Amino acid sequence: MPETNQTRIPTIVYVEDNAGDATLLEEALRERKYASQLMIFATGEKALRYLSVRGTAEDLPPPHCILLDAHLPIMTGSQLLRYIRSTKIYDDTPVYIFAAEAEYQDILQAGIVSKESFLTKGNSWDGFLKLADLLMQSATAKQDNRIANTTDSKPEVHAEGSLRRQETQVQRDRTQQGHSHEAATGQRTRQQLP
Repeated sequence: MPETNQTRIPTIVYVEDNAGDATLLEEALRERKYASQLMIFATGEKALRYLSVRGTAEDLPPPHCILLDAHLPIMTGSQLLRYIRSTKIYDDTPVYIFAAEAEYQDILQAGIVSKESFLTKGNSWDGFLKLADLLMQSATAKQDNRIANTTDSKPEVHAEGSLRRQETQVQRDRTQQGHSHEAATGQRTRQQLP
């Protein structure tokens, strides 16, 4: 009898060209004692080949969760993100990316992903443990065929604390105020010139 989604070990795809970061996530999943399969790809091109085959194979279900680094050789995280969200089979697959929201405003505005997709890469062991928790929470929700977060129509879990990309409205307002202040200061300086 074939395995069902309920009995499969969650598969997490991690596209990361930094072998150290990939190893840290693998170790964090192991330390948390999560039963999962972590598929690591060092380039976007290799990940695209895997995701393309996985997306067309009827007997291979898609991964439960995908994590991308924004800055990848050959094919960027943005290009992979666009491919994933344009492929019907990945509609309800949680996708996270280590990138600033500002880098991907066009993707956000197009509704391709939610703000929850944008994460800050951990710079401590605790950060990788939190990342492992977040990915497993997302993968488990997908595996159990339930919504990860009832307040969002996207499949991503709301990241908390140091994982959450901190580009909040307050920070955008500060940036805007800084630009306004620079413009006003420049205008006053020009007015003071003889």
